[in-house]
Amino acid sequence: MPSASQPDPALRTWRARARRALFGLLASFALLIAILLINTLSSESHQVEPGTFEPLAIDEAQAVEHLREAIKLRTISTQDSAAFDGEAFEDLHALLERAFPRVHAELERERVADYSLMYRWQGADPEAAPIILTAHMDVVPVVDPEAWSHPPFAAEEAEGYLWGRGTMDDKGSLFAMLEAAEAMLEAGIVPPRTVYLCFGHDEELLGHGAVAIAARLHERGVEAEFLLDEGAGITVGIIPGIERPVALLALGEKGSATIELRVETEGGHSSSPPNETAIGILAAAVARVEASQMPASLGGPFRQTLEAIGPELGWPMKLVHTNLWLLRPIVKRALLASPSTAGGVRTTTAVTVIEGGVKANVLPSTARALVNHRINAGDTVDEVLAHVKAAVDDPRVEVSLVVGNEVPRISDADAPAFSTVARALREVHSEVVVAPGLFVAATDARHYEDVAAQIYRLSAFFITKDDVARYHGVDERLSLEDFAGMIQFYGRVMQAPVNPG
Repeated sequence: MPSASQPDPALRTWRARARRALFGLLASFALLIAILLINTLSSESHQVEPGTFEPLAIDEAQAVEHLREAIKLRTISTQDSAAFDGEAFEDLHALLERAFPRVHAELERERVADYSLMYRWQGADPEAAPIILTAHMDVVPVVDPEAWSHPPFAAEEAEGYLWGRGTMDDKGSLFAMLEAAEAMLEAGIVPPRTVYLCFGHDEELLGHGAVAIAARLHERGVEAEFLLDEGAGITVGIIPGIERPVALLALGEKGSATIELRVETEGGHSSSPPNETAIGILAAAVARVEASQMPASLGGPFRQTLEAIGPELGWPMKLVHTNLWLLRPIVKRALLASPSTAGGVRTTTAVTVIEGGVKANVLPSTARALVNHRINAGDTVDEVLAHVKAAVDDPRVEVSLVVGNEVPRISDADAPAFSTVARALREVHSEVVVAPGLFVAATDARHYEDVAAQIYRLSAFFITKDDVARYHGVDERLSLEDFAGMIQFYGRVMQAPVNPG
């Protein structure tokens, strides 16, 4: 029996084991911290180094005047074919001829699908794979002109911006491309490879113009190294943890699915209602759909986004982004907390239309809702439809697909073409961080998959959180300084050396 001054042997053994366990735990924790720090400190920037940049000689005031004239033309796309104004597109074609005489004298131009345009600029090396730059001439309708600070089709210049429908989406890009081409021609600069400039007239609808252009290119055996279309702007203050502007050079775009929820019951007078009306049944189904979001994922292009911006972040965000193998759940929760970032990690669900009832004292026999989904890479239309049916889980609600488009092909961020576009942007804006991404909206680019090895999407102007709502919304505008930079950017893309291979 141990004396009072000596501890029990079992207690000594327990204490020794506890010390060893504690030391092991501390050693494991220290090792984990060391691994996190080593990963963070050893992370290298993925940014391409810009080359030398000789700006094109541009009459910026004249370039703005050209764009101003274009904004005044109401090239509106509408679902009502009877409201289509072909004369506005004819006027835009005439403006292009007046504004860019050298382009129209020296490039081959074709009209496609009535109002779309395709230009071909023969490059110095006929054996090199060509490139394709695309934009669109049409704009979305204006719902409430009175809500605008400046009339949407007056093209007024104020506060360093040109205000009007189409400045951002997408006449600004179209005119920047042509201004760059005109300046190159005036300077006697021949692109190293053939350049196609393709401008659709109905991108905001179904893109029939782009489909026809792509078909014509395919018939002629065109195999472009890459295509560059509109995409997200260069974000400022939108991505958490990074002060520098970030350009998400999109490798693809989301798919889409519009799903209808329909309830049909017996109608009647509101004085004798059933326990559940058609509208009540539908409302409950809509609530279940909104409460059952598609699962989030940090894979695909969004993972590449995080990997690219990680080394550019400050502490502690840099530690988090360079150690996703451990901290992925934390990052996912943070991204899902904000609508502006949640769309990057999952298929979004938005109830956009609801109909039912025409009079206060009449029970409707039919109620319906439309739910629009923007499909993330890795999900499919069928999976989204199945998810909604499972969420509704009510035989009284008919769930059907109205229209669906699968996620287009995802391009390669490691292809030389990606570096070509990224370098061109950083030669104009050296402070910008370029990262792969996925564009959340639909573009004409998806129609060109058969004629371009790589397809990227980027709008080369700066946007803040406040600017996001201007797309298809009120007070659309384009910075005059940004417009000048866009011209130089497209000029750099067209002058970029041919990639080997």
